[in-house]
Amino acid sequence: MARAPVADAVAETVAGTVAGTVADVLRQYGVARVFGVPGGGSNLEIIDACAARGIDYVLAHTETAAAIMAAVTGELTGAPGVVATGLGPGAAAAVNGVAYAALDRAPLLVLTDSYDSRIHAHVTHQKIDHSRLFEPLTKARGRATANNAAPLLHGLLRTALTPPFGPVHCDLSASDAAAEVRDGVSAPGPAARGAESAKADPDAARALVAGARRPAIVAGAQARRGGAEALAALAEALACPVLTTYKAKGVYPDGAARHAGLFTGGAAEAPWLAECDLLILFGVDPVELVASPWPYAMPVLELVTAAVRPHYADIAASLEGDLAALAQEAAGAAQPANWPFDPRPLPLPEAPAAAGRLSPQAVARAAAAALPDARIAVDAGAHMLAPMGEWRAREPFDAQISNGLSTMGFALPAAIATALAEPGRRIVAFTGDGGLAMCLGELATAARHALPITVVVFNDARLALIDAKQAQRGFAPRGMRYPELDFAAAARGLGCRAVRARDAAGLEAALADARDAAGPALIDALVDPSGYREMFEAVRGAPAAAARV
Repeated sequence: MARAPVADAVAETVAGTVAGTVADVLRQYGVARVFGVPGGGSNLEIIDACAARGIDYVLAHTETAAAIMAAVTGELTGAPGVVATGLGPGAAAAVNGVAYAALDRAPLLVLTDSYDSRIHAHVTHQKIDHSRLFEPLTKARGRATANNAAPLLHGLLRTALTPPFGPVHCDLSASDAAAEVRDGVSAPGPAARGAESAKADPDAARALVAGARRPAIVAGAQARRGGAEALAALAEALACPVLTTYKAKGVYPDGAARHAGLFTGGAAEAPWLAECDLLILFGVDPVELVASPWPYAMPVLELVTAAVRPHYADIAASLEGDLAALAQEAAGAAQPANWPFDPRPLPLPEAPAAAGRLSPQAVARAAAAALPDARIAVDAGAHMLAPMGEWRAREPFDAQISNGLSTMGFALPAAIATALAEPGRRIVAFTGDGGLAMCLGELATAARHALPITVVVFNDARLALIDAKQAQRGFAPRGMRYPELDFAAAARGLGCRAVRARDAAGLEAALADARDAAGPALIDALVDPSGYREMFEAVRGAPAAAARV
């Protein structure tokens, strides 16, 4: 997907209000829509100013979901996502979505209403220091006024779009939003705050590649934008296997000749990866990796757009810059590979499902067969291994997942954002029952916009991932299970087509019906959770490792 246009250092003279200036700057950066739950105040000026400039406002049902929608929009389009919230509780409710943007490296502007600076000092009602609230999560913060609106916004948005991408925050009061601008000409904003960089050593990098006979590549999230072709060329030059992180699924096509599956840092790839004599991390951010000691002893070469430290691996050499140029340089030192076998991804173990229930793998396989050209969004939880393993992604962004934050309640908002950014293309949201319950109202958002989203709920009446961890550690099953919810009935009440599926025939019929739906459809799949523990241990290894998922 092409990157949205970004404004030059100096913009045209802007006349009118601060809200109009904000909207003008957003338009210059390619922003097509703003997400939010309005709280009055400056939100009203922003909605009106954006509408006058052709920027849509998408009303969500929770600020968390709105922030996730905006962040995913930023990831997909390359333009900054924008979420606008009310002051106090509105801003606080967006924090988890902002945390997603921070840890999953999405360009996001958080635009919060604020009290007028003239009364801010003595107001107490609904008062939160927004800047301090968002400080741990954002790359930069500021307050827009009639004196600084354009340069501040330019500076914030440039910072959000400086790798590694991330969220920025701007406070705006109603009185400031309605004020006439005093400095109508924008100027370059403050320098972006980048990550700590690794020391580049091209000679060491070339020596590592030249000396390798069994290299392997792990592609990460930074490769999603503009790195796919370079990755394919590098893999061909090295004649080596390619794995991807969850976030990078599709950057190297699933099922391609050299595709070796997902990199988990666990048991799935360990038996053959132990034979590797050079691991090349291609656009991998350490936030994508499992929070445990690095399990491999081979040298590691890092090729990244922006190096992030600290890192789990002991990096032998690091090159930072344009991934295509770095790949070409590495390929120039390549020697013939000598892999003794073909490292292919292994299928997940699948336990027989109980009567009236489906296995998670069966649900994911059936959806992949019925909707092969769809893009997917996957929630956090035990169910995520099935769609991530069974679905065949062919392009970057074919699979959206919260990898850095791994938050529940992600898949449905992410699917909504994807459907809005890519009109007409069907999106499948795979979610657990716990995750969907956190953002259930967003089904109404999908219905209101008639979005072609198929929501597949793995309904097992428990927090299955934590339930499995609890069992692994020998605890009694307490605090993880609840009565089975009828998500199909709830979805129909929120304006979606919906059916329950208990067996293969019912699931196939439900998927066919969803495929033909003009708007959103929900499949309430009753699944047997008994196989989850075996699945996790096959992927992550020993129970101690699985407990860190």
